[in-house]
Amino acid sequence: MQKDDFTEAYKTINEVEDLLQKADALYLTVPEAIRQTILDYHSPRATLQYCLRWGLQAAFNIREDWHRVVSDLEVTDG
Repeated sequence: MQKDDFTEAYKTINEVEDLLQKADALYLTVPEAIRQTILDYHSPRATLQYCLRWGLQAAFNIREDWHRVVSDLEVTDG
């Protein structure tokens, strides 16, 4: 992979995290009673709340540990 590939991938992870934050904020505008009904509708690991929460955490962790995440990938000139 070329250096630009790593740079673009990192920027994409940042964008994913930003979009997840926006989705989470948007979801919080849904009235609490409806959010609770949605939560009760799904199994615990398939709820929208769960996906947003852990998706945000995953994106954050990947961004924070970026060098370790990609450390085994070879950088080529190009």
